[in-house]
Amino acid sequence: MKAKKNLRNFHMFWFALLAISITIGVLFIKPQVGVADQGDFYRIMNVSGLSLLDSDTNNPNSVGYYDFIVTDYKITRLNDTDFKSIWNCSLSYLIILVNYICKSLDHNIFKTQYLAVIYSIIYILSFIIILKSLNIKNNIKSMMVVLITAFIFFDGNYLIWFNSLYGEPMMITTLSLLVASILNYIKYKYVVKGTEKLMSKILYILFSAFLFLGSKLQVITSLPIIIILICKILLDNRYNLNKISLAILYVITCLLIIYPIRINMNSNNLSKDTQYNSVFYGVLNESTTPEQDLVDLGLDPDLSAEAGKHAYLDSDEYVKYIPGSEITDEKFYSKINNFKLAKFYLTHPTRLLNGMKYTASKAFYTSTGLGKYSKTDSSTPVRDFHRFTLWSSIREKILPRNLYFIGLIYLIVLLCSLYKYIRNSSNPEIKNKIFLLWTVIFIGILQFPMPFVGNGKADTAKQLFLFNFTFDGLLILILVYTLFKVNDLFKIKFSSSHK
Repeated sequence: MKAKKNLRNFHMFWFALLAISITIGVLFIKPQVGVADQGDFYRIMNVSGLSLLDSDTNNPNSVGYYDFIVTDYKITRLNDTDFKSIWNCSLSYLIILVNYICKSLDHNIFKTQYLAVIYSIIYILSFIIILKSLNIKNNIKSMMVVLITAFIFFDGNYLIWFNSLYGEPMMITTLSLLVASILNYIKYKYVVKGTEKLMSKILYILFSAFLFLGSKLQVITSLPIIIILICKILLDNRYNLNKISLAILYVITCLLIIYPIRINMNSNNLSKDTQYNSVFYGVLNESTTPEQDLVDLGLDPDLSAEAGKHAYLDSDEYVKYIPGSEITDEKFYSKINNFKLAKFYLTHPTRLLNGMKYTASKAFYTSTGLGKYSKTDSSTPVRDFHRFTLWSSIREKILPRNLYFIGLIYLIVLLCSLYKYIRNSSNPEIKNKIFLLWTVIFIGILQFPMPFVGNGKADTAKQLFLFNFTFDGLLILILVYTLFKVNDLFKIKFSSSHK
């Protein structure tokens, strides 16, 4: 028993070494890479005490939107408004923590590489916990999972986003942390049979959920799924924890529900952009009946003049209804809401299906056409990136980007997991792991329609980042299950041939 445990620890050591080596090779060897800003960074800079360096402010051309990465920012003082706004994004907590450390060392420059280091630590530790908590007892199978996990989840087109101020890396690192915290809890409760540390294990889950739900506005769709899982965990432990501990956990859960809802309510400017895109760049885009569509949405048919336009054009490119203008506020923003959009697509299922087909055509891209190098490393924009990107290249070139393939993968995993859940009805460890799997599945499913329904055809591939991450997890499950069965088959044949 002790020898097997030591061997599993040896596997974790090699995974850690492999993951660290890949991460350093992708992110920290020169020339250092990242992802250029496409105008999104100001939202996080404004609430995190960051601003452009004076040299960049005085020379806007030096920033290089879309083409070149900017890694250095000036640390500024947060005012009262900014301090209240930090609750709008959990990424700001990491940045403010780094800022505090930098200032305590008399250093007034924030580097995105510092953030990349934090992401890398969270990400690697999360996967170490995940792999240890899976409790795989067969050494060959354990090594298979270790190698496949490193190959897929440490692909360069995931890691490169760590060196940026985008919300995408915060989403996948905190989701990994959340999965790790739940698997760690399951192992402690159902394998170790421990009770003394249950409170701390559940607090770890709530903390991870808090970070994940605040990572990006689009994650709000995950709220009901995560709350169902947390409520199940609390109910499962209603006899294992005292009343005070349970009361504390229920209060924290209520705050967890309020937190992303408050983020959504406070994101007025971003919501206006997505509302504009969802109608003009989504519903009306390529529509043969734009006036009737607007009537069905309860809007003025005259708005059809802007059909096919998104919210980020120059003002002279709009006919009449410029985003953010007074007339657009009166005729559009004050009258549109998510309920009307949902009703439109429910009453126009063909339009929804066409939108989902478009979304599927943009799936499986974790690479980006944005610049990858700074101006100091390259005088011309470099958009190609090939450091440990074999998996993302395979995914982008080989996997079918259509609803049939995506639906088939989900159907296979759901049916197989349901069968296993029923077969192991008396095994709480397996049942809870499958429930966690279903949670991740539905987080991914709810991410899929969100880009088109909520933002039209604007930036669809980028907004499918979390969906792609969870879908990769399903592909790993199918691949690992297949390899496990092949391994078992060879083991049986080998045993029978030596009898």
